[in-house]
Amino acid sequence: MTARPVDTVRNPTWRRTADAGGPRLDHDELPTVAGALRVLRAGICGTDLQIQRGVRPDAAAVLGHEGLVEYRAEGGELVRGIPNPVDPHDQDSILGHSYDGLLRRWYPAGDAAATVRRNLVPARPDLPADLSALTEPLGAVLYGWDLVADSGGPPESAVVWGSGTTAVLTALVAELRGTPVTLVHPRAERLAYLRGRRVLETTVLATEAPAPGAGAAFVCLPREAAGRALGEALHTVRENAAIDLFGGFGSGTVHELTGRLELNSVRRANVCGMPDPGTVVPVALPSGKRVRLTGHRGTSARHLLRAQELLTAHPRRFGPVLTHVIALADAGPVLRSMAADRPGARLPGEHLKVLVDPALEPGGSREADLTTTVAALPPGC
Repeated sequence: MTARPVDTVRNPTWRRTADAGGPRLDHDELPTVAGALRVLRAGICGTDLQIQRGVRPDAAAVLGHEGLVEYRAEGGELVRGIPNPVDPHDQDSILGHSYDGLLRRWYPAGDAAATVRRNLVPARPDLPADLSALTEPLGAVLYGWDLVADSGGPPESAVVWGSGTTAVLTALVAELRGTPVTLVHPRAERLAYLRGRRVLETTVLATEAPAPGAGAAFVCLPREAAGRALGEALHTVRENAAIDLFGGFGSGTVHELTGRLELNSVRRANVCGMPDPGTVVPVALPSGKRVRLTGHRGTSARHLLRAQELLTAHPRRFGPVLTHVIALADAGPVLRSMAADRPGARLPGEHLKVLVDPALEPGGSREADLTTTVAALPPGC
């Protein structure tokens, strides 16, 4: 057996494949770790599942845009940070979407790694390391709440369509703000799961939209379901209320109630916290009611820092959102089963945020750890 050179590291990486078999695990050899980033935590996101299902045209061969990374700066100091996946200067440049993401142990040195470092937000030393994977989705949720509030003041009530991580985080933020909120999802079993997790305390969980009169709405659904939810939201909100198109609308998408308005253009008008205040589009519905549509792409450094503040201040509230912690070696099969909506042996039943810990041995899993902080993780670079 030929020994590997001492300056080479083994780099397990999940790559997408063109066939139906899903991602494959490659064990690349990195000739050096200089300039590379070590992945400490990674989250599996709903958009990763959409890419896996083929409903999004994203080009990245390696998925994953949520997590925590570290690298050695030129002076030798260890830097740990949260990747901000959307480039504020080019909203079509997105980690894990337009270029390769974090579902690997090491992110190789090069132009892509330099882009990740350029958009890195410092990780709080006192942030529970496992909660780092919630920083980016929570930052995006805070961005949505800011856009809704900036366009007409804090809403007196809200309705959230969806039951995934971002929908639950949106409702959780409403609770922390003291805003009455209803979360709508058509499957009673899913709502029962959320009740059992005790993720939410005061949110009303409903299979149907509430009576009209809500002060704001958030559509937190994938593309396959977002159109119908938007129709319900347009009916449910009161006159001049704001609706945040959190996701689910691809290029060219329109809705019969909003005419020829290209819905993705509403989202693309706000990117990574710019402009400030954000863009809101007034819309007159066929019924005569007026609403305000807003949306966003990515998030900003200030939102990611605020997200870390919330996660650090309320770890017990956010901890139940992390339902599974798995090894990197098992991320591919889990991603396949999640995308196909078929629970497998490695991921039985319902789930919210699935966290990948590259330090776990293959087949390993554990409960979410809310005590080990970013500062307490052993250095690997």
